[in-house]
Amino acid sequence: MERVSIRDVAREAGVSITTVSKALNDYPDVSPETRRRVSEIAQRMNYVPDVAGRSMGGITEKVIGLLLNDLTPTDPSGAVFGILSGAYHACADSGIDFVLLTTNPGSQEETSLKRLCLSKRLDGIICNGFRLHDPYLEQARQLDLPCAVIDVEMNDPRIVDVSIDNVQAADEAVTFLLGCGCRAIALINGSARADVSLRRGRGYAQALTRSGLPVRPEWTVDADFDMDSAYHAAVELLRQYPELDAFFCASDVMALGVCQAIEEAGRKVGADVMVVGFDDIPTARYMYGGLTTVRQDFYKMGYNAGMAVYRQIQGQKPADASVGLLHELVIRSTAHGG
Repeated sequence: MERVSIRDVAREAGVSITTVSKALNDYPDVSPETRRRVSEIAQRMNYVPDVAGRSMGGITEKVIGLLLNDLTPTDPSGAVFGILSGAYHACADSGIDFVLLTTNPGSQEETSLKRLCLSKRLDGIICNGFRLHDPYLEQARQLDLPCAVIDVEMNDPRIVDVSIDNVQAADEAVTFLLGCGCRAIALINGSARADVSLRRGRGYAQALTRSGLPVRPEWTVDADFDMDSAYHAAVELLRQYPELDAFFCASDVMALGVCQAIEEAGRKVGADVMVVGFDDIPTARYMYGGLTTVRQDFYKMGYNAGMAVYRQIQGQKPADASVGLLHELVIRSTAHGG
């Protein structure tokens, strides 16, 4: 099936290519009658704008890309969908095109980030799911187009950081456990390659130190945000250190694995051993009587990132995209003060 071009629509409507572009993009200097007629002709001819070649008669459509790293078949946290939805709606509200892109460590070695952005003709990019030392993170510093990075502290004035205060959030979670009377609190963290893990680890240590308790390295295990790995880590920790009375987990997915290990050890979750997770995933309220967790808003992360990049494209200084990204400790059955 031969693709209908904007030139074909212009010829059928008897107007210029520029007029077609303006009419289809609701420019005010095109009369309502012309806009209606061009729209009807474009629809009848099944015309679809060519995103790969967006320069039409001097009118250029801007595009923001959301680049996801190491996309997995499942996403129990709902983080990817939330961020994607937020970024998309930010672009839709701003009248700018949105495209979804994926990469992985192998692809990052083969194609530079700059080449990827050029090949997709991006005017701005949002990066999500990247870990420390991924090639694209360093290359993001060399880009000459607006860029936002989610959940990695870039410390670069040209790049917009989008994240909650993970140190403070973890501190509050562990402080809550301490307030419940827990004194032997283990940490099931994500990965030393993940910036959020490092920050949540700092918050955990900060709360213990402030309370005068030692930070015991043997009570900290990285489980790579994986439920099975967290389960096996908790089994071993409970075997070696039966005095443990609480777990702070850097994700809800890992917290669910820990809860299973506690039950299999013959101990009651929330009574004998308390558990706090992170994220407030959709199933958190239903498992083990309800998982106490730190809630964050993935949709707002994506939306703020999209708006920040859009403002940069418009030549404006973006507001702090992390402003308004609040966290909330949601108290349920797995850890409670009562």
